[in-house]
Parts: sequence; C-alpha cells; structure tokens
Amino acid sequence: MSDTPDPTPAQAAAPPARNSPVAPPGPRRLDPAAVMIGVGGVVLLLALWWLLVTPRSTADGGVDPVRFARVEERLAALEGVRGDIGALNGRVQQLMALEGRMKTLEDRPAPPDIRPLEAQVTNLSERAAAAERGAAQAADRAAANERRLQELEARPVIDPAKLAPREAVDALSGRADRLAERIEAQAARAETQEAEQARRLQEAARQAEQREAAAGQQAQQRLAALEQGVQQRLAALDAQLGQRIAALEQAQQRLAAIEGRTARLAAVDALRASLVAGQPLGEALGRIDQAPPALARFAAVPPPTEASLRLSFEEAAQAARAASDAAMQPDGSRAGVVDSALSRLGGLVTIRRGDQVVWGDAAEAEIERARRALEAGDVEMSLLHLEKLPPPARAAMQPWADQARALLAARAALRQLAAG
Repeated sequence: MSDTPDPTPAQAAAPPARNSPVAPPGPRRLDPAAVMIGVGGVVLLLALWWLLVTPRSTADGGVDPVRFARVEERLAALEGVRGDIGALNGRVQQLMALEGRMKTLEDRPAPPDIRPLEAQVTNLSERAAAAERGAAQAADRAAANERRLQELEARPVIDPAKLAPREAVDALSGRADRLAERIEAQAARAETQEAEQARRLQEAARQAEQREAAAGQQAQQRLAALEQGVQQRLAALDAQLGQRIAALEQAQQRLAAIEGRTARLAAVDALRASLVAGQPLGEALGRIDQAPPALARFAAVPPPTEASLRLSFEEAAQAARAASDAAMQPDGSRAGVVDSALSRLGGLVTIRRGDQVVWGDAAEAEIERARRALEAGDVEMSLLHLEKLPPPARAAMQPWADQARALLAARAALRQLAAG
C-alpha cells in the first residue's frame, strides 16, 4: 500500500535520530470505523428483531397496501442506511490504508519537511469527523424512521370484511361514469345553448344597431323639420313683434302727442280761466313754448273781459256822444240855425223803428246797436256797429274798441292753441 519499499529490520530497529521533528506516537484512539460498523450492526439487529417479533397475517385480503408501502419505504430507507454504512466501511478501509502509509512514513527516516503530510493528516481528520457526523445523522434518521414505524403500527387495522363488496364498487363506478357522461352531455348542450344565445345576442345587437341608426336618422329628420318650423315661427314672431313694436311706437307717439295736447289744453284752460277772470297770464304762459303775442302782452297786465267792457261801454258811449256835435257838419262847416235846432231836438228825442232810427241822432242808433250786441256777448258785432260811427264818435270809442279787439285777439289765439 506504500509507494516506497519496506524498511529493513536493521533500519526498523534503529533508534530515531535525536534531531527528528516527528513526535513520538501518542496513545491510540477509538477507531471511528469500528464505531460506525458497530452502529450499523445494531441497527440491522434491531430491524431483524422487529421483523421477527411483528406478527404477520397469512391471508392476502388482510394486508394493508398503505401500511405495506410505508414498510417498504422504511426498508428502502434502511437499505439507504446500509449503503451509507458500506460507504463508511469503504472510507474506513481507506483510512486504514492511509494509517498504514502513515506508519510507513513514521518508520522512515526523518524527511526534510513533513508539513504537507501534516496538512493531509489534518484533512483526513476533518473528513473522518465529517464521516462521524454523517454516521450520527444516519443514526438519527434511523431512529426517526423507527418512531414513524411505531406510529404506523399503533394505528388501527382496517377490517376488509367491513369494506364494500366489489360489485357495489363496480356499480358505483358505473354510476360515476354515467354521471360523467351526463355531465359531459349537459356541458355540450350548455355550450350549444351558449353558442345559440351568443348568435341571438349578436343578431339582436345588429338589429338594435340598425334600429338605432334608423331612429337616429328619423330623429335627425324630425329635428331638422322642427328646426325649420321653429325658424319659420321665429321669423313670423319676429315680424309680428316688429309690427307690434311699430304699433307700440306709434301708440307711444300718439300718447306723447295726446299728453302734449293734454298739457297744451290744460295750459289753454288755465289761460282761458285767467282770461275770463281778468288775471295776468304770466303763470299760465310759462307752460307754453312760444306764446302768441296776443297773449304774451297780458303776461303781467290783466286782460280785458266782457264784464269790464260792458262796464266801460257807457262811459265810452258818452264820450262818443259828446264828440258827435250836432252843429258840426261832416265836412267841418257850421250848420244853419234850423239844422242846429233840429239836431239839438234830435239829440233830445229819438224815434226808432226797431233798430232803425226814424228820428234822432244816427250815432246814437249805432251806439245802441253796439250795446245790444255787447249785452248779447257778440263783441265782434259790437265793433262792426262802432265802425259805422262818425269819425269824431269813432275816435272817442277807440280806446274801448282797442280793448275789445285785444280780447278778441286773445280768444282767437286760445282757439289756435287749443286746435294746434
């Protein structure tokens, strides 16, 4: 087993050199290989004892397949342990060979350097320790398998007589097969129904899309028609609204005109009341733009009235009579004695036939007609009669006639304002 030749007896008997670095061999330890072999033998003995002690049933129907399979697994595990033990034995033999080589090396003379051998020995020691640990683990696994086997043995044994007969199992299998076939048939029918339902759903969806498209077109057409109708109605309403607005504007214009006319009439009424009362027209004229001159002249001066004209008519008539001298001719020449006497007699006595003076002063007749017209309220007729007076009498009546004409002009201006 060693590569070097065995030493001679003389060399073996020679004492070691004094300066040799190899230490003397120490006391021999317990061989780990022997320990592993002993442990494996004990395990095998225990397995054989268990096989011999455990009762076996001769009937084939009483064998539990599960338990038998577990036992076979346990035996296979034990076979694995046996293989591990064989491997350990091989390693032990290798270690023995290495020990022989180590002894041979120890018997050799001191080599120059044995540190590599020491490293190898250390590695071998570590491998031996690892092998010991593996053996311990194998022993632990064997103990665990033993415990599991005991637990399996402690379980109750199944009685085959209590199991269902094979015919019932076959019937149950047949029923299960028939149920499986029915389930498959139902699944096929369900798939067919699902396919038919999917086809119907697709057809319904297509029809719904077509209906939706048709409804959308109809809705668009109706919407367009409604928009056109609404636009037409809006145009008609706009036209009607324009007409109504125009009518309203005209009504507003008429209303403004009526309001203006009403204000004008109110101002005219105020002017008429002031004119009748003989009061100044300044306050009433403030409501009228561009008052007529016939009214503006009486803004601060009281205007004449019919009553004042009637009251002042007698005084003006007396002045006209005084101005009408009977002794004077119309051409300014002096009348004769007879004419003068007749004139004085006519001034004293006046004979009338209605409004016509038959005997007396003609001026007196016109003045009388003017008085009657004034009393009747006809100022214009009164002025017409006064125009027929002789110049001296007409000149005497001129102030009164001016007042009367001013009153007539104011009334005419009021009528124009009221009509305007």
